Amino acid sequence: MKIPSAFRFHLARSTGETPLVTGNRATPRLPYPDGWYAVAFRDELPAGRVLTRRLTGEDVVLYRTRSGLVRAARPFCPHLGAHLGHGGRVDGEDIVCPFHHFAFSPSGDCVRTGCGSPPPKARLRLLEVREVDGIVLVWHHSRGHPAAWEVHSSKPAEFCPAGHVSYTLVDHPQDVMENSVDTAHGPPIHGMAIDIKGIRFSGTVMEADLATTPADGSSGGFLVSHQVHYSLRLQGLGWLFVDARVPRLRTHVHFWVLPVPVDPLHVEIRLAVNVEECLGLTSPGRATRLIGKVLAPLIGLDMAKDFPVWQNKAYVAHPKLTKGDGPIMEYRRWAGQFYSEPSP
Repeated sequence: MKIPSAFRFHLARSTGETPLVTGNRATPRLPYPDGWYAVAFRDELPAGRVLTRRLTGEDVVLYRTRSGLVRAARPFCPHLGAHLGHGGRVDGEDIVCPFHHFAFSPSGDCVRTGCGSPPPKARLRLLEVREVDGIVLVWHHSRGHPAAWEVHSSKPAEFCPAGHVSYTLVDHPQDVMENSVDTAHGPPIHGMAIDIKGIRFSGTVMEADLATTPADGSSGGFLVSHQVHYSLRLQGLGWLFVDARVPRLRTHVHFWVLPVPVDPLHVEIRLAVNVEECLGLTSPGRATRLIGKVLAPLIGLDMAKDFPVWQNKAYVAHPKLTKGDGPIMEYRRWAGQFYSEPSP
């Protein structure tokens, strides 16, 4: 992947801040990738709720209207700059500013105020937003371009995560996703051998099939103590859907790994889980949803074994790889399409 020569300037333009450049942990590893990022789950954003989330160094205000429409906007009211995420409320289909009660429709236009007629050009800066598999996604492009591709649902429309957890750490979405093809880290970090059966690249999608088996002396873990068959589907660098089957336990689990760049140094990793079958129980309902809620933090514990390494590593653009490392450079060449050259 070609790193833009104006990397630091690009980051400063994207975030409005000057990134720190001293010390390994205080140095941004890569620019922000373009793409869709998971900022919330459906159960966090019921009708009438307003949330503030962080994405690429800026606040994003999310809200759901009373009819169920999801909207994402930059936080500041165009009147006198009040932050809609601090005291803003949903009134029917509109979001209302807490300061002077300027109300904005789902199109972003000001439709009424608390102190006179709406100014003709008063409108919110809306962001592109989608809801896929019960996950709310917001589009980011470093040069402000509209969405160039879509994240496609992994399952039917009613399918959504039953349980989810999140972690914030020093890292970058590309590094998080690279872990899925790094076969050599399996035994020392997770106590399991990883065998990639096949890998396919098609546009903005990467798919892989792999199997894991417990390594000698494995200390255990939900997806470590048994042979597991995985089907992975990456869509950009912010969406990884995993279909995991544990034949010995008659268990079939789906989970999502969703890294979000919150600033030049940190990612918020959202992990979501759903259960199709567990110990032979396949009927969807309260029991399988409860199992999904329990499994989310357990799978998170397995993933968290990588965190100490992720947080303290450096990005090596030209790594000295061995045969057992897996298709890391193929993955990186694919990932390069998600970076935009900065404007002069």
